[in-house]
Amino acid sequence: MRKKRTSRPLARGLRAGVAALMAALAAWLLWLVGDPAAALEQLWELAGDAQVSITLLSAELGLVEQTGDGLSRWDRLVLAQSSLLGGTLPSPEPAPTDPPPEESLDIAELDPTGEDEGTDPPASTTAPDGIIPKTMVAGSSTKYITSGNVSVYNRTDYTVDIPALLENAPQLSAAGEGPKVLIYHSHATESYEMDGTDIYDPSGDHRTLDTNYNMIRVGEEMKAVFEAAGIGVVHDTTLYDYPSYNDAYNRSVQGVAANLEKYPSLVLLLDVHRDALVATDGTIYKAVAGTVDNCAQVMMVMGTDATGQTHPNWRVNLALALSIQSALCDKWATLARPLVLRPTRFNQHLSTGTILVEVGTHGNTLQEAITAARLYARTVVELMEQEESAG
Repeated sequence: MRKKRTSRPLARGLRAGVAALMAALAAWLLWLVGDPAAALEQLWELAGDAQVSITLLSAELGLVEQTGDGLSRWDRLVLAQSSLLGGTLPSPEPAPTDPPPEESLDIAELDPTGEDEGTDPPASTTAPDGIIPKTMVAGSSTKYITSGNVSVYNRTDYTVDIPALLENAPQLSAAGEGPKVLIYHSHATESYEMDGTDIYDPSGDHRTLDTNYNMIRVGEEMKAVFEAAGIGVVHDTTLYDYPSYNDAYNRSVQGVAANLEKYPSLVLLLDVHRDALVATDGTIYKAVAGTVDNCAQVMMVMGTDATGQTHPNWRVNLALALSIQSALCDKWATLARPLVLRPTRFNQHLSTGTILVEVGTHGNTLQEAITAARLYARTVVELMEQEESAG
């Protein structure tokens, strides 16, 4: 009992010493800067330094066994009880977590193989300073599968028979009552390079909540093309990636399911994004159509069940996308980049008419993206009209 009583004055003395040290530091900073507010800010910055915390802790407790960041478990336990020093406790490395069930589609690569950067774009295509325009075409990697004018970049282990898939592709029809097309955006806040009068208030790197300049605007342009042809469209303008970008697909899947239940007439569901192309040296590229002036390229991304997620009809979705890809290539040559087949499903399991389409990249301008979006929608309209006239 006597040991405990005699240790208390020692502990109080140590704490008083720490307080005196901090007071002395504050007085010195005040004298040095002549600004109380600045002195207080610098004092807290100094107190916030983990090494200061460790030093003060060592003076109070004595040196103990240290691991990792220099603190033992006992150090951490005691330090966490201090209202002054607890906030400076170095955070342990977060435990690894499983990847989200659906991948983000910001594909930060110039070309899927790194072997072929495409052909030079037409001279009339403009590029903001520091951004390099490229027309993306199929590379020489064995992952590229080409049949006729259609190319697929296969990022799975599945075999892709393009002719067979095209032969059995489902037909799009605008016949009957009710809307036929759903346009939505799992990553609605994605935006483009500011250019000319297209200036917006960014909410992140090439992202904005301003629907005049993000993917909502691109969806509106596509909607106008469909409606001008008499095809009913539902445009879901929900910002599924705000405020949490990583949880976007978990939210958009609920929105799509609700729309399918409300509008059973839907035959085509377009999840409209934009891509991102950044080389390893930080160079930003934009994808431009080599046959259309001031026009971005589009790229369809199709999912599979390769990750073990339920997606029994992914080949039907792929066949539909390939039929659109073929029509795009027939009409506009390099408007479409090679279709990409991915292991994850991107919520495409909800319907056999679901397609993810990337309109341009973050290096493109909004006007280039709008041109590409309109041409894509026009091509789909013509496919639907052909089926209706054939029927």
